[in-house]
Amino acid sequence: MRKKTGALALGGCLLLLGVPAMAGEKLTLAQCVEKALASHPSLTAAEGTAESRHAAASLSASGSRLKASATGSYARNGSTKGANSGGSDGDWSTGVSLSQTVYDWGKTKASVKSAKLGEKAARETLERTRESVVADVRDAYYSLNKAVRDTAVQDEQVKNYQQRLDWAKSYYAAGAKAKIEVTKAETDLANAKLSLIKAESAAEQYKARLASAMGAPELEIDGVADELEYERWDIALGDALKRAAANRADLAAQNLLVDKAKTDVTAAKLNNAPDLTASAGYSFGGSGFYDDDQWNARLSLSIPIGDGGETKARVAGATADLKVARANRDKLAQDVVLDVRQAWQSLRESAASIDAARAAERQARENLDLALSRYRAGVGDSLEISDAVDAYAQSQTTLIASLYNHKEARLSLEKAMGEVSGS
Repeated sequence: MRKKTGALALGGCLLLLGVPAMAGEKLTLAQCVEKALASHPSLTAAEGTAESRHAAASLSASGSRLKASATGSYARNGSTKGANSGGSDGDWSTGVSLSQTVYDWGKTKASVKSAKLGEKAARETLERTRESVVADVRDAYYSLNKAVRDTAVQDEQVKNYQQRLDWAKSYYAAGAKAKIEVTKAETDLANAKLSLIKAESAAEQYKARLASAMGAPELEIDGVADELEYERWDIALGDALKRAAANRADLAAQNLLVDKAKTDVTAAKLNNAPDLTASAGYSFGGSGFYDDDQWNARLSLSIPIGDGGETKARVAGATADLKVARANRDKLAQDVVLDVRQAWQSLRESAASIDAARAAERQARENLDLALSRYRAGVGDSLEISDAVDAYAQSQTTLIASLYNHKEARLSLEKAMGEVSGS
């Protein structure tokens, strides 16, 4: 009986060393990012904002362009009584007119500049939104990778506890173990099954999260390729800070908003400036085919004398907006430095943790091999083997978490530097 239970113990422990393969088509990270960039509503909204700002810039520029209009009319009148009851032959007129702002002391120029800066800021915001969408996809993808690996570990734990229960029953039937060992094995198996259910549920939730990050929450994801393995990636802190200052789209957008606010102050000061305009027109008409024609040309200068304090109020408001824009820019610049420093340190820590986790996994594997050797030699028991396998599984879980943390730390640093890639 002892020989039979020993064979069961050895077979059960060796089974733990395998990793079950995932079935079905697996999405790659690149495919998920491509899907998100094609259809995510956040990107659509940011693109719409940028297009709106472009239209606003075009509208501002139209104020200084040549304008033309044409008119035409026909009128006929008469009486319902008497000799003239038939009415007149009617009068008609038609004409064309042109108008052009000659000079407005920089008002239109300031307005156009402000609108164009707003458009550029919207384009930078669009770029930052694109990076955020990619980052969300990568975050959800790595979380799903971790959940799938955790589920595999928990699945092997269930198999381990099931095998341990079989051992306990065999030992109890042979009179070598007490009933309490069977009861303990049954309890451990029930807890392992509960942990497996939680792990499977977490994996399904991360599938839903990934689908939402892709902008397709209804998408059913069968599986994803495992991209959780460690890739060495080093960068000096000083270089990371320089690249963040140069590449962060939101920081560039905030700098543009400061420039826009400065331009708005200038435009507000010019609110009460004179306007010099030129216009010309030509018209003809009458009661016959060709009776009369006229032309006109005009150059006019409008000089506001008083506006009831409107310009002063506009300047005060624009100056306050400039103060806010500068403060927001300075605060964001500080946040960028903090983001980079924290992410950089987390990357170093996570890389070191991987080395420690791998060392712990190797040690746990050596302990498992030792327990198996002791069992073969007849000096060990099933509980010792089970404990060794549990420790090995825990070391695997720790390594998975370390790999995930490193991926997340690298993603955080890329985002902090404004260099989020799709892989």
